[in-house]
Amino acid sequence: MKRFGIALLLLCSIGLSSASAVVVSRIAAVVNKDIITTHQLDQKLQAKLAKNERQPSPAQLGALRQELLSRMIEETLVQQRIKALNLNVSDEEVETALLDVQQQNKLTREELKEAVLDQGLEFDAYLDNLRKQILRYKLIGEEVRSQVDVPEREVVEYYRAHLDDYRLAPEVQLSAITFPVSEKASGQERQQILKVAGEALSRLRQGEELVQVAASYNKTYGATGGELGRFLYGELVPEFVEAINGVETGSFSEPVAVAGGVHVLRVDDRFPGGLRQFGAVKFEIHQLILDQKTDARIKEWTRALKVKAFIDVRL
Repeated sequence: MKRFGIALLLLCSIGLSSASAVVVSRIAAVVNKDIITTHQLDQKLQAKLAKNERQPSPAQLGALRQELLSRMIEETLVQQRIKALNLNVSDEEVETALLDVQQQNKLTREELKEAVLDQGLEFDAYLDNLRKQILRYKLIGEEVRSQVDVPEREVVEYYRAHLDDYRLAPEVQLSAITFPVSEKASGQERQQILKVAGEALSRLRQGEELVQVAASYNKTYGATGGELGRFLYGELVPEFVEAINGVETGSFSEPVAVAGGVHVLRVDDRFPGGLRQFGAVKFEIHQLILDQKTDARIKEWTRALKVKAFIDVRL
């Protein structure tokens, strides 16, 4: 289930007569036995425009209106197909989908309801939209995805053709003693901190524990020490990369000054990267190809629905 999205639909523009306000609505399209009105189309259009920062030109507006009408025709065909197959969604399935939404967005049920209301949508309407999404997913699964096959040969071929996509970048795991340096510190103060960092480095190389050495400078210089974590080299500032260049695992860098502090780095471990093995990415590739094939199949399936249907566009 995809993450939830909640759109606030704006009221469409209405035509005003001299006596009262009336909704001007004509038939925009006939899809088999169902109709799409210009009122419905204008509602969709206004909702779309409300999300745009810039108002489109008249030509762009016309193209957008036609695009939205095409989507509405497709959605009508989908709903007709759902009815023909007698597909339905149980309350249990809706509840499972809600729990999935909550888990993905780290929300309680009450927080989800508040998020829906904040977007100007009643929770019952949100549930109705969610039910429709599940129905569409069921239809796609029955009519499209069940017809898509991904043999292992294709998975292997994809892996071989995209090896660069499955290469792991080198990483390094670091610890450090950090001496904070104020932006207002004078040159003399900075030199003093560099000198103290050098003393700390000497003690570390003589075998003293990093945390203990840091603690000994905490009261006088505010030093802290401990693990920094595991990083891609591209995540480190250039000064750190240069400082640890050539430093063996378990050894320390020379003091390195960056904005806000002076650091003595310890290289705890290095991870050279390499190629992710096929077995580790097999399912990932299978799902990728399945999604690609499904998307293509959905387009073919939608075109087939249109060919078989009676569609009369009256705009």
